[in-house]
Amino acid sequence: MGTDFRGYYASAQIAWEHGVAEVYNPLVQAEYQTRLYQQCPATAFAQQPLVVYMPYLPVFVLFFLPLPLLEFTSSFYAWMALNLVVLVAYLWFFSKSLTKEVNGARLLQWVVCLPVLSNLALGQMNVFLVICLGQFLLAFLKDQPLRSGAWLGGMLLKPHTLILLLPGLVLSRNWRTLLGFVTSGILLLGLSLLMGGIGGLLASIQLALQFAGPLIQTGASMMNWRALALNLQGVFPTGLAWTLAICGMIATALCVFYFWLRKSAPTKTGLVYLILITYLGTCVLTWHSHFYLLMPLIPIFIYLDHRGVLPVSIRAAWIFTPPLLYITVYLVNPSLARNWFGLELLVFDLALLAWTAARLIKVDRS
Repeated sequence: MGTDFRGYYASAQIAWEHGVAEVYNPLVQAEYQTRLYQQCPATAFAQQPLVVYMPYLPVFVLFFLPLPLLEFTSSFYAWMALNLVVLVAYLWFFSKSLTKEVNGARLLQWVVCLPVLSNLALGQMNVFLVICLGQFLLAFLKDQPLRSGAWLGGMLLKPHTLILLLPGLVLSRNWRTLLGFVTSGILLLGLSLLMGGIGGLLASIQLALQFAGPLIQTGASMMNWRALALNLQGVFPTGLAWTLAICGMIATALCVFYFWLRKSAPTKTGLVYLILITYLGTCVLTWHSHFYLLMPLIPIFIYLDHRGVLPVSIRAAWIFTPPLLYITVYLVNPSLARNWFGLELLVFDLALLAWTAARLIKVDRS
């Protein structure tokens, strides 16, 4: 518990004592996080706690600055509670924008899921991505391109979540949405420059790029094509393993871009399916994709559920499939549980992607 939170807490301490630019100094991070290891011990999967690096732009350090006001453990529980309250409140707000009466029990079904529970336990901040993608979706459906693009800029918290959505907007010539995104992005970069200076800004970008390299040791446990290649390397020749993964990446991108390029004018529901298939494609294609990155799907599912076009089987799969998969693989072989779980979620994501593609084709034909 609190693995990612440890990095946030240490970053806030560093920012207060040495300035925001030093947040991206790995030696300083290691020094400060070492002091917190007793409060956040190693797990059975790691002989010693990992140093949690900070690949976020300096402007996002603002989220963490209040954390050291409490001691580490109290701060973690307060952060976890805040994330849960904000998530539920936002999903209530999102639902109220679709209908006057919100079914609390139905809403709770989307919250009680493994991606959310994992986000809370690790102390991650994917709730911010949920809000940004949800608000982008609402503005996009209301034909408010500048506003939708501005909300999309918030996804720069984790820029790899945009690797298919931005090209999709280019292919469909949503120029005003892209203008809103660029404006929002420039604002965030400007604030980052003011907070961390040119050194801090460049260091944050460099660190984010290193997340695609050997800096992250958990690549084999992710839910993407990269993880498939890393796991197949132990069974097949490396060249063959990566050939299969690269073919999967290309096929995923082509599938998503096909729907962005199609000639028909999609309905609002069709647009939501389009965003859904784009984000699912992103999860399996992007180089860094842990399963809690699925959280931003929740507003999309809520919208489709509200429209009455989401089968009960999809809702049940969202709630039950991830935990049942993990329990199963853990009982079979605990040492391989994380890697197998990641690969099974890759299959789960691809199945959802295929279902969404079928729905898009049906929408086009109708």
